[in-house]
Amino acid sequence: SITAITSGTSCSGTIQVSPDSFSNCAPMTSSPSASSTNKIFTFDPSNLLDGTVYKVRVTTAVKDGSGNTMSSQYQTASGFTVSK
Repeated sequence: SITAITSGTSCSGTIQVSPDSFSNCAPMTSSPSASSTNKIFTFDPSNLLDGTVYKVRVTTAVKDGSGNTMSSQYQTASGFTVSK
């Protein structure tokens, strides 16, 4: 299972997108959606700013179909930027 914030800027939920090393996070337009095989999850952060570097974090609270959590947290090293 994967969760994300849909309002506010607190870095909670199992997937997070942040412009400032996770002091604040971007809310998603809705909860993440799963593919029919539960192997691909789609999320859509709202209000990303042009030219800002964002990093993605996936916490160890993510669970597979059997309820097993990830063994370690994942975080992008360099991040991505948005160009509008």
